[in-house]
Amino acid sequence: MNKIEYFEHLFVKGVNAKIHLITKGNESGIPVIFLHGITSYSYSFIKVLNLMPEKYYSLSMDIRGRGLSDSPKEGYLLKDYTEDLLNVVNALVDNPVPPVLVGHSMGARIAAAFGSRYSSLISGMVLIDPPINGPGQREIYPNPLSMFIKQKEAVDQGDMELFRSFFPSFTEEQVAERAEEYRNNSLQAIIQSYESLLREPFQVFIRMLSAPALLLAAEFGDTIRDNELEVLKRLNPQMKVERIKGVGHMVYKDDPEQTANFIVSFIEKTINQ
Repeated sequence: MNKIEYFEHLFVKGVNAKIHLITKGNESGIPVIFLHGITSYSYSFIKVLNLMPEKYYSLSMDIRGRGLSDSPKEGYLLKDYTEDLLNVVNALVDNPVPPVLVGHSMGARIAAAFGSRYSSLISGMVLIDPPINGPGQREIYPNPLSMFIKQKEAVDQGDMELFRSFFPSFTEEQVAERAEEYRNNSLQAIIQSYESLLREPFQVFIRMLSAPALLLAAEFGDTIRDNELEVLKRLNPQMKVERIKGVGHMVYKDDPEQTANFIVSFIEKTINQ
């Protein structure tokens, strides 16, 4: 993956984990914290980060079990992720403006869970195609856990021919990028995060949100169906909702320019600067 050299590194030490983030921009500007999905890591957002204005303080987090953050054997529930995020927010608390959270997939679920409890600590959030699985809701995620495990094992075993076969439409650059993401994910983090995704709630967190929120739902990928999107709208009428045409679940990779524009527009309209 093509990493930019001018990223700074931030480490935040909590009681249960040390969390790593890559950062760029004005440290006194509005903090924008990026939270990745189940098999991604901080550098997965690199194209969007490159498009973020330098006046913001953009931070992309290695969620525990990924990248340079700690990888405990256990502890991959929303309460663990939100505790880590609380420590990161605490490290930024002297900034003039509370941070904006930008979460993709599992990262969007983490953002919603955090915002439902700590809305006063943030300025708002952008939720990108969060899975709506949970108790009493859809039980099956579009992609089975076995798929993630097979892809992870192929990378760890150095079988790039097998790994490449999982992504027939990918370019060589995209295959290499995806492989690097798996190298930066622990297997236990993937498995436990996936299982918690099916068993932990999401919709109740949307109902509890009081901070401004924007939800971006992909047209393809079957993560949020139309009827499920209508439920989310009813749960929180104040939340802005956009169905993004022509993109799959990896919205920010399929169209980084449009994703960055949505984020920046949300920040400009939400926060008085």
